[in-house]
Amino acid sequence: MQEINAVFSNLLNIGMGLAFGVSALFVMWGAFLYMTAGGSPRQMETAKAAITNALGGLVIVLLARVIAGVVQGAVA
Repeated sequence: MQEINAVFSNLLNIGMGLAFGVSALFVMWGAFLYMTAGGSPRQMETAKAAITNALGGLVIVLLARVIAGVVQGAVA
């Protein structure tokens, strides 16, 4: 059982690192779009949506980590 928990924890840590990296890239992409919008309202809204979606996805991943921790604690 302990081996399964170790594999589960390793997978969660890898997934969290990947999620943070992808989220950071999308936030940077949204910031780049916002800085290069040149006053275009449409492009500024697209940039804001990219940043909001990246942060929303990160929140979902963090909640999934919490839920996985609860499940792992209940099983152990």
